[in-house]
Amino acid sequence: MDEPVIPDAETAQRPPAGASSTTPAAAPSEPTAASAAEVDARFAPLIADAFREYRGWGRVDDELRWAPWLCRLPMPGRARMSAADDGGHARKLYSVFARLRDRYPFVQGPEPVSQPVGQVLVKESYHPELVEKGAAPELPGASGPESPHGPEDHFDPYLRDGDSVYRASRLAGAYVVLKVAPETPGTDEGWVYGTVTPEGEVTSAGRVASCMGCHESARHERVFGIAPATGQ
Repeated sequence: MDEPVIPDAETAQRPPAGASSTTPAAAPSEPTAASAAEVDARFAPLIADAFREYRGWGRVDDELRWAPWLCRLPMPGRARMSAADDGGHARKLYSVFARLRDRYPFVQGPEPVSQPVGQVLVKESYHPELVEKGAAPELPGASGPESPHGPEDHFDPYLRDGDSVYRASRLAGAYVVLKVAPETPGTDEGWVYGTVTPEGEVTSAGRVASCMGCHESARHERVFGIAPATGQ
């Protein structure tokens, strides 16, 4: 896999497409317009490219991309709820896409999984909608038309949390984490972070403090991984 190309110094002087230099800094809760200080012009094009391409990579937990066991139907990707109790990710529904899906870690593995240069992760964040329990299909995956991306998306947007049922409705934004060469200046040991609005505007890129403060504790370098779905 080719390493992402980082723009040179001359290119970096030009404002990146989609990046705003006049609007105030965004709160970390949603990817909204950011100041130029939060957008490193060298990395904004990489964040924008990831947002344009990620849907073709597939959700990491969509079994249509993996071989299911026990001769059963493949389970779709599922909406998940952030475990964070506060901060920007608290109680958010999300789904993860990975450029190098075979290297994406599932958290139950016995050893940390190293991530190669060229790995890119995109975490879709959705506005959660509380729905009547009877309104959600009994079988995950029976709700294709209600996916934020339409009926062709193999995705179950419903999350069952005790007696409550939530639906991943419209896209709230996307969070991007990608790896370039570890010695690259201006990165977190090679890791670059970014946020993008649903319309594709890059609102932060580079060493984003609100992202780094959390991902530094991740088990798989700067990647947390997710647990396989076991039924909801």
